[in-house]
Amino acid sequence: MIFVQLSTPFVKLGDLIPVVHSRRELAKQNAELRTENEWLRKQVHALGQLGDDNIRLRQLLDVKDHINSRGVGARVIGRDASNWWKSLQVDRGSEDGVRVNMPVVNAVGLIGKTIAVTKGEARVLLLTDPNCKASALLQNSREPGIVSGVESAWTVEPRCQMTFVDRAAKIKTGEAVITSGLGGVFPKGIPIGTVVRARLNPQTGMYQDIEIKPAVDFHKLEEVLVIVE
Repeated sequence: MIFVQLSTPFVKLGDLIPVVHSRRELAKQNAELRTENEWLRKQVHALGQLGDDNIRLRQLLDVKDHINSRGVGARVIGRDASNWWKSLQVDRGSEDGVRVNMPVVNAVGLIGKTIAVTKGEARVLLLTDPNCKASALLQNSREPGIVSGVESAWTVEPRCQMTFVDRAAKIKTGEAVITSGLGGVFPKGIPIGTVVRARLNPQTGMYQDIEIKPAVDFHKLEEVLVIVE
């Protein structure tokens, strides 16, 4: 009888158990790490958003202090679906002291005015709407005029125009436009925007029409300040 010696050592089942356990533990740890990483990413995102919100709210508080008036902070909760630029809805109303024809601003300038108010909400007519009119001044030359939205913007971006400006006025591109304080709605000195260009009104030939780039980015409105007194 011939005996053959096997060169491969015999491996006991018990010797494999630690290897199996280590792989299971490794897989478990990897799953836990993935879960923890996902949670951390969400926390970082949430904290980032909170930080942005806090910055904007602090800026609104600075505006309220600057204009020396009482203001009510509000969040934008809706926009006019028929025309993105014309109006928006905010989450403050008559219970918060908001009334019709109150100015609405943010940290950089004039947004518009309230036109309809319920107990808990208000609708804001935007400065880019032709029906929203504000008495204004060219900040440097002090030339007066009336600012409103335009039916057909001269560019794809929202624009306003300043009308009834003296035809002899020297208009400079980039000059700031502010509220004049006349008319009883908007306090004096609120930034409206900057001059893009001017042209003689083709119908009357007596006044200049000035295209204005608004100071406010109407794409990104999230919080506003309603000036209640």
